[in-house]
Amino acid sequence: MKKNNTLFPLLMLCAFSFSSHAQDIPSGPDENSIEYTAGINDADHPCITDREYKMIEKNCAENIALFGVAGAGQKGMAVTSLNWPLKAANGLSDCNFYGISAYVDQNTSAGSVTDYNCGSKTYDGHKGTDISIWPFPFYKMDNNQVQVIAAAAGTIIDKSDGNFDKNCGTNSLTANYIAIQHADGSVALYFHMKKNSLTPKSVGQSVAVGEYLGVVGSSGNSSGPHLHFEVWSGSTAGTRIDPFSGPCNTLNASSWWAAQKPYAGHEILKTSVHTTDAVIPACPDTETLNESSCFSLPFQGAGLPPGAAKFYIFMRYETAGATANLSILNPNGSVFNSWTYTSTTNYSASLKSWTKTLPVTPGTYTFQSNYNGAICSKTFDIVAATVTPGGTTVFCQGNSVALTANAGSSYLWSTGASTQSIIASATGNYTVTVTNANGCSAVSAPTAVTVNPLPPVPTITANGSLLTSSSATGNQWYLNGILIPGAVAKTYTATQNGNYTVVVTNGNGCTSTSAIFKFMSTGTQIISESNAFLVIPNPNTGKFRIELQGESVQTTGAVLEVYNLLGDKIFLSEPGHFSPDVDISAQPNGVYFVSIRSYKGIRIMQVLKSGSDE
Repeated sequence: MKKNNTLFPLLMLCAFSFSSHAQDIPSGPDENSIEYTAGINDADHPCITDREYKMIEKNCAENIALFGVAGAGQKGMAVTSLNWPLKAANGLSDCNFYGISAYVDQNTSAGSVTDYNCGSKTYDGHKGTDISIWPFPFYKMDNNQVQVIAAAAGTIIDKSDGNFDKNCGTNSLTANYIAIQHADGSVALYFHMKKNSLTPKSVGQSVAVGEYLGVVGSSGNSSGPHLHFEVWSGSTAGTRIDPFSGPCNTLNASSWWAAQKPYAGHEILKTSVHTTDAVIPACPDTETLNESSCFSLPFQGAGLPPGAAKFYIFMRYETAGATANLSILNPNGSVFNSWTYTSTTNYSASLKSWTKTLPVTPGTYTFQSNYNGAICSKTFDIVAATVTPGGTTVFCQGNSVALTANAGSSYLWSTGASTQSIIASATGNYTVTVTNANGCSAVSAPTAVTVNPLPPVPTITANGSLLTSSSATGNQWYLNGILIPGAVAKTYTATQNGNYTVVVTNGNGCTSTSAIFKFMSTGTQIISESNAFLVIPNPNTGKFRIELQGESVQTTGAVLEVYNLLGDKIFLSEPGHFSPDVDISAQPNGVYFVSIRSYKGIRIMQVLKSGSDE
């Protein structure tokens, strides 16, 4: 198993070079290897050059005189209380976002360095405090995630903006900066800000404590996004102070901070979950985080085992022997998985990552780290989208199936519907996007619905008692709605009076049913229904008139007969004398059949007698 310790000196020291080594996807639960190598910084490569100091001092003096700003106080007599000059912009949820990469150098001997705490977290001749943003500094810069704010109220006495802001090493370019003089005459410099991010306020205007000044950048003599924060007790660089109080601070006796930050404070700045390894390129390219708070099942991360994700921690001032306890917590707070990391080396900044299998039950989970007693957590959602059919998804035309998505906050079907359930009545692949309360979405696998066509509706014709279906195959005959056993041929010989239908079934099992065919036998004469004539009125009181339709019925030699449902003949026209007027009013109310026989054939029509003339 290959193990790679990772060093990220938070140090964005103003003249700074770095290299980015290829990432390894570990075979075991160890961190990826990405290493930065800091360049050498000294008095010859400062954040602010002597030329820039002279320019700033000159500008400040002229502006103070021009705008009538109160004069500078005396060194050592400043009373200004400073708040922290950075804050997270809305939307940045990291547990923290900075580290001190260089303090003020207290040692005046060339080639030797001492910070206020008697350590060496500085470089030769450094006159300010470098606060580097971390992790993913260029991503934070591009997305305006870390703001520079006024550490104390005061008046703008110098300002520069519009300069290139993605520098990676020593150069002679001008930084984007602002200088603010406080009520006691002290001055604070805010250096290296992002291009065109500075406050629109002009020189001579006042700012309140905590007011927005700009965005952390990498302009001027800088090798990565950081804020160079410098404080003068007077109006020149020679009056600089160190706002931190400590045993080796020879510039001022007390802290200028309202709440001084700890020296080399151990902390996990960020705990996060990623779809695959983060990509950290060389300066000034922007990092690709591959971070996510939403994981849709089934999940497959690039270069990772199925169902696995990358779990990262970003540490500040990692200390050998210190232990980080890592855990993935279920939605109810119980432990889904846990492991421990023990530091073996001191690092100013480092990242560790592990490949871990994700939970498979939808819900909101927490990746939690506990390092040096400080807890940093990140929630993430496991989401899934499923479709449950309410019945078979293969059916015949005219039917449908209900498709229901799993529970969520909102739904979007491939049909455009936004309800949890839809009715599918057409062939197709149906998918649904289910979104939970946290805005995480998952897309279901396609649910195939197949709608098979119906066979053509069959028709029945008769030749005497022989009934014939228009369909060559798939027939089943019925009498009065009751299946006739074995009657599955194209033809069927009627053996009794009644209502005949035929049902045709195709190869997909879909059926079509014919219209009812009324069949009646009166002795040897077959009477079949036709629309060759009309009975007017119908229904009637037993008195009605026959109106012939077209030439399918000839009156010459025709015989008109009326039958009841029992097949009894109750009316017969006079032989050779066809009369269209019929009177069966003496018969009881009910259904009767009117038959006209001629050499053209037999035609029949059903008539309903109801009521009487009385």
